[in-house]
Amino acid sequence: MKNKNIFNGLIAAICAISLSSCLKNKNEQPDFSATTPVVEIPVGSPVGDGSVNSLTTSLIQQDVPSDYFFYINYAASSTKATDIKVTLSIDPAALTAYNAAHTSDPALTQVPSAAFTMPTTITIPANQRRVQVPVKFVSTALDPAIAYGLPVTITDASGEVISKKFGSVVVKVAVRNRYDGKYSFKGYVFREGDPILTGNFKGLTKDLPSNGANAVDFGQVWSNGSGVGGIDGLTINVNPVTNKVTMKSTANATLINDPAYDSRYDPATKTFYISFKWGTSPSSRSATDTLTYQSAR
Repeated sequence: MKNKNIFNGLIAAICAISLSSCLKNKNEQPDFSATTPVVEIPVGSPVGDGSVNSLTTSLIQQDVPSDYFFYINYAASSTKATDIKVTLSIDPAALTAYNAAHTSDPALTQVPSAAFTMPTTITIPANQRRVQVPVKFVSTALDPAIAYGLPVTITDASGEVISKKFGSVVVKVAVRNRYDGKYSFKGYVFREGDPILTGNFKGLTKDLPSNGANAVDFGQVWSNGSGVGGIDGLTINVNPVTNKVTMKSTANATLINDPAYDSRYDPATKTFYISFKWGTSPSSRSATDTLTYQSAR
């Protein structure tokens, strides 16, 4: 019995030592003090497909510059006691590499020089780890139908090592035209011979996404709120000079504006007043709608 107790005690001691060793290894923290400090553009994780990293911004097309920024970071175990002056350049080769690695996506076009301003040097202040790089985009100089990219590369960092994986970034720029947004939606719709789907509706909301520089995609509803078929590819097209609206459907050539109604956009209230019709009797259809801007999508 005594030997059995001694044996059990030895087993318990071994288990305790083993458990202590496992817990120590599990909680041991990595030592970053020996890691080489680098200057980088942090974006979360490397793309991993052979191209540079990317960030994304969505701009509303407007007459005032759109503010945007990204970070430059000093990745080290401790801050530096002196300023780090970072030099940046626009790098077409970075955009080429990105496009080559994303052939299934539309190729990005470099943002024209007239469509943005960005400093070529920026300073990470002493005893700090990062700084914002401000970019101002002139959204009216960009076409919403084009996918843009702004390729930026760190070329110098006061002698500090520049990160190989995070030394460049492509800022992907999507432009929403000035009509893009979420709208309140009310109106009257007519379906010949159908008193159920014919009638007034109100209290709805509708997203109007950009389709080029001066048009938005639109989907009509019946009086019960259900979607209207047969007029796919429906767009609201605005003449930016007169604010007159033309309705078009890529799937239905009979769809036209109601000639007795002034279809228009009111920029003061950001409201669309539209009326259009399609089909012929005994299957004629028409709609008269009011859409008022509420917010960005």
